[in-house]
Amino acid sequence: MSEGRSLRGTPREWAIDLAVVTVIGVFLGLIGPFGSYDGAGPELRVAYWVGNMWIGFLVLATTVRLCILIALRTDMPIWFAIALGVAVGALPLTVLLSLYSGLFWPPAHGRFGTNYVHYGQALVMSEPLAFGFYYLMQRNWRLPTLIAATDAATTPSMATGPGGATGFVDRLPPRLGRELLCLKMEDHYVRAHTTRGSDLILTPLKDAVAELGGEGLQVHRSWWVARRALSEPIARGRNLYLRLSNGLEVPVSRASVAKLRAAGWLGPS
Repeated sequence: MSEGRSLRGTPREWAIDLAVVTVIGVFLGLIGPFGSYDGAGPELRVAYWVGNMWIGFLVLATTVRLCILIALRTDMPIWFAIALGVAVGALPLTVLLSLYSGLFWPPAHGRFGTNYVHYGQALVMSEPLAFGFYYLMQRNWRLPTLIAATDAATTPSMATGPGGATGFVDRLPPRLGRELLCLKMEDHYVRAHTTRGSDLILTPLKDAVAELGGEGLQVHRSWWVARRALSEPIARGRNLYLRLSNGLEVPVSRASVAKLRAAGWLGPS
């Protein structure tokens, strides 16, 4: 696995993330949320919130990484694993932040009797921060290699496609089966539709198409269709669509019409 794309992250990645949360902490210190504005001057508030953000980040960054790993190994949606994991992780985070706040504010702020309030505050801030961190991991392409490594570890014997590429269908969640109908590009993902449903797979569409070889055709910049899924072509004015066996209608780009006609997908000329 190349440096910078592992679950642990590189020192540079951690430094960048800590710099970001430090800036957030300074901002929170200046505006003084949750009643902290009236409790002390700006210097103390900034120190308090930067410390809060560092503690929260260290807990949440670890939680998000573990949730991603659990989701990949259990076929659980990543967003659900993160939401649930953060809700649980906010409990020890609440205790840490309660003890930490006792160093800055009157003793009442650090008593465990108010932890239900602190838990709510921690949860309100933790969920968006955790999903923001997950989004940054996606944008920085920290996840694709992690997913590939997890697949390799949990599925040691995989079918391979052209050129030895890992078979795309072997990366589908087990609940979807292996009867692939079509793929739709969605940002860094493709949404894989099968006879049992659909789910997102983190891979560029062009890579998925290369792995699938001659099982179908790319009919649009954002769509690939399996030959066996084709039900009938539908013309609406100047626009052409392919109706699939699951009822889905896939748009066909004008540049792909000749290719589909040559392949016999559109019927007699």
